Amino acid sequence: MQVVIIGNGVAGNSACSAIREMSQDIHITLISEEPYPAYSACVLGEYLGGEIQRSRVFLRRIKDYRQQRIRILLSRRVTKIDVKNRKIYLDKKKISYDKLIVASGAESFIPPVEGARREGVFPFKSIGDADRILGYGARRVVVVGSGPIGVEVSCALRRRGYQVYLMELLNWVLPQVFDEKPALRIQKILQEHGINVLTGEKVEKITGNHRVRGVLTKKREIRCEMVIMAGGMKPRVNLARQAGTEIGESGGIKVNSQMLTNLPGVYACGDCAETPDPVTGEATLIMLWHNARRQGEVAGYNSIGVRKDYPGSTNVVNVNIFEVPVFSIGSSASSLSRNKIEVIDKDRPNYYHRVVVAGGKIRGAQFIGETEDMGVLLPAVRKRCSLENVRRIVDSPELLSLAPWYHKIKRYLS
Repeated sequence: MQVVIIGNGVAGNSACSAIREMSQDIHITLISEEPYPAYSACVLGEYLGGEIQRSRVFLRRIKDYRQQRIRILLSRRVTKIDVKNRKIYLDKKKISYDKLIVASGAESFIPPVEGARREGVFPFKSIGDADRILGYGARRVVVVGSGPIGVEVSCALRRRGYQVYLMELLNWVLPQVFDEKPALRIQKILQEHGINVLTGEKVEKITGNHRVRGVLTKKREIRCEMVIMAGGMKPRVNLARQAGTEIGESGGIKVNSQMLTNLPGVYACGDCAETPDPVTGEATLIMLWHNARRQGEVAGYNSIGVRKDYPGSTNVVNVNIFEVPVFSIGSSASSLSRNKIEVIDKDRPNYYHRVVVAGGKIRGAQFIGETEDMGVLLPAVRKRCSLENVRRIVDSPELLSLAPWYHKIKRYLS
């Protein structure tokens, strides 16, 4: 049996590991457009900020693939999937497959801004991007977009002594995962460490001749030598779309709970796949490492006939901002309907906690600073637990003895 995997990120490598765990006889071919073995995107910010050496970014060596009897093809691009004949094409070569796993990932979204193709404009998605940013030689940088990646890049470059401007179109940082009140607290931490935070501003133009010289908004011109685009990601689905896979409303490849697409023998997983969010009940793209890892495992197992089901993707964001841990789980209050929204806030000098309740159900949580035991809220958010029922358990010694972990939730609900 021949399994071909397109993509060498966490989803593709997790699929490899799941297959090899079950069988040493199945032939696995892993294809990557990048020239590197597997690495952790989660620590790219630490590498960019000089906190770890480049070698510590990598998760595997080439010899590790050989030892696991995985055929790996680096710097190779798949140009076509022939579903009828179960072949993939790369360059002038054809490879047959019995099962195909598409783990093609995502790419940085570059907005249609004048000057966005000038030298000195970079995305931040890969170790190659980090290498190019560090090798460019700029000292003043504008980071466009204040999502988790934009915040992480800003902190990393500030640690290296760059003059950093963090620009956000909306009215507060991390707007997709934090409400305004906790976000303003995060913004204060960023500013205290020397990052210039500009919210409610849109990049109108990137100025310069061949190289970047500045960024222009309606309010100001910022002189800089580098611009990093961190305004979001888009799934890489063109290859799968051309083969006939169904694309969902979110823009990702539609899959069932076994990560199987509408095409026979073709699976999809990771940042390119659309999966259900158990918190909202909607099919969506939640491009996070832990989701991609589990999706890859499920795709790998099912590709060789071992039934596993993917429970859905939960939005769990973890960013370390100058040694201050910041977490978000599920939905923010601002992302939900305004009807019957309740927030339970604890605002203290050394920490901030917020639990978001909608329609009587626990729908999300946000943490800054002290984050001990915050993980106990994850199952409550995933299962949309009733606030009333959770409070009834934590207030009853008899019921609490049957579910002792619930006592840790009490501190967030009182």
